[in-house]
Amino acid sequence: MKVRTFSATLLGLGAAVLSLALTASPAQADPNPAPPPYGALAGVGSDTTQDALNGFGAVLDDSGGNPILDSWDARGSSTITTKAAASNANCTGLVRPNGSSQGRDALIASENGTPWQGKTITGCVDFARSSAGPRSAGSTYTYVPFGVDAVTVAINSNSLLPTNVTFTQIQRVYQCLDTTIAGEPVTPLLIQSGSGTRQFWLAQMGITEADIAGGLYPCLEDLNNTIQEHDGTVLAGHEDYILPFSVGQYIAQSNSAAIATATGVTVTDRRGPSTLLSIGGTAPVTGGVLNTNFPIVRDVYNVLPTADLTNPVIDANFTGNDSALCTKTVTVAGTPKRVTELFGFGYRASTVGTGKLGCGVTTLTGNS
Repeated sequence: MKVRTFSATLLGLGAAVLSLALTASPAQADPNPAPPPYGALAGVGSDTTQDALNGFGAVLDDSGGNPILDSWDARGSSTITTKAAASNANCTGLVRPNGSSQGRDALIASENGTPWQGKTITGCVDFARSSAGPRSAGSTYTYVPFGVDAVTVAINSNSLLPTNVTFTQIQRVYQCLDTTIAGEPVTPLLIQSGSGTRQFWLAQMGITEADIAGGLYPCLEDLNNTIQEHDGTVLAGHEDYILPFSVGQYIAQSNSAAIATATGVTVTDRRGPSTLLSIGGTAPVTGGVLNTNFPIVRDVYNVLPTADLTNPVIDANFTGNDSALCTKTVTVAGTPKRVTELFGFGYRASTVGTGKLGCGVTTLTGNS
């Protein structure tokens, strides 16, 4: 593994090479201030990790003080412009990708020249945020983990449902085998299609999209596919609803004030009346940070073309546990805090097993 020393001034990799800014420039949904200047790398995709990548975009600058990462949120204006028109006219007016699946599809279209939502976007997307692993085998794309997330269910804080449940209880509800928990009625919600969290949650529940489409799980409620992931406001007025929720997102939303102070990033607090459930007696959050020993955990990734991993900008920022996304800290209440953890995710220094990769590892690949 290459050894790098990151400083506030220079990374010493040459003109295209990177340094970490001493102070954060203001940022929020999408790059803010809006480009120009455009960052060297443009990313789209997952709602789950959009705030964290906004954070990195705010605190990582090149040696000329220009942003390295432009990360475009899953929600916002209907179209985005990811590169300067003078350098790539394809990149003006892209339909905004919403979620991990659309983010990866846009990256693939950018790489191979196929249309994205009817438009050629060759060279317009450099990485995709994904909260789910590869959809197909192969080596064209590398899924580089930068954090650990956990997923549990959220309920209305006024609900009479128990705050500690078993995995089996939740699975039986989602498989439409039970309509109550501890005698209380329950309605299982599904977040929008195309979400990496939805893909991950269904796999945990032992459910397939094909079976849902075939009507095998009539109890699942998606409110006409309108439930955006990690938005607890949907629980308002419904004490029977249970909703899959990223623990990392929940923590980031609760840290919104500290995040704004440390990075200038605005994280929208969408928790509403939600509270997270423990599973099997294990709490999803301990001491204000994600519990990496929670029963349901997953890695979260940035998806990059494998052929691009030798690019020095990508290498310095994404790959290896000495990369910027694995090491960068900001000051919170006078103490250095890893950006990954400030935005709610756990940090894993090295691989501990299947599906539990170390930060920056480049062994997980796929063709989509």
